[in-house]
Amino acid sequence: MKLLIALLSLAIAAPALAHGPTPRKTDETVTVKAAPDAVWAKVAEPCGIAKWHPEVKACEVVDDKTSNITLKNGGKLQQQIDELDVAGKTINYRLGGEIALEALPVSSLTGRIKVEADGSNSKVSWMARFYRFDTGNEPPEGQDDETAQNAVDGFIKAGLAGLESSK
Repeated sequence: MKLLIALLSLAIAAPALAHGPTPRKTDETVTVKAAPDAVWAKVAEPCGIAKWHPEVKACEVVDDKTSNITLKNGGKLQQQIDELDVAGKTINYRLGGEIALEALPVSSLTGRIKVEADGSNSKVSWMARFYRFDTGNEPPEGQDDETAQNAVDGFIKAGLAGLESSK
């Protein structure tokens, strides 16, 4: 009888153990050999990302807070600026609308880019928090945590490398 009660309790509790995705994080930093004001001007320029991010093909300003970004792989992203802190040289943004799987395999993403002085150079930090594309309990391959993590890591690292090498 005790065994039956234990098994029944486990069967009832098992669904509680299943849950959706956990938030993921990417946090990268690079030193750019340029003054913070010069780097900030590139980062803060509306659609400036098309000039320094190697994976961005084009960018169109929709309004003072929204841009439509087209990637070289054909994917499209809509970036919405939540806060532009000029004094702190920080941009907080999120991806809005529907995020196409081919663009980034995430269901949602919020990020922050910050430029700080590092001697005569600039330290640029890019952080993102996101969830995988498929938010169900058993996502198919290509829509899982690992795929999302690799894609966001790659996108941010490529962007920082592009910013570091931009003139």
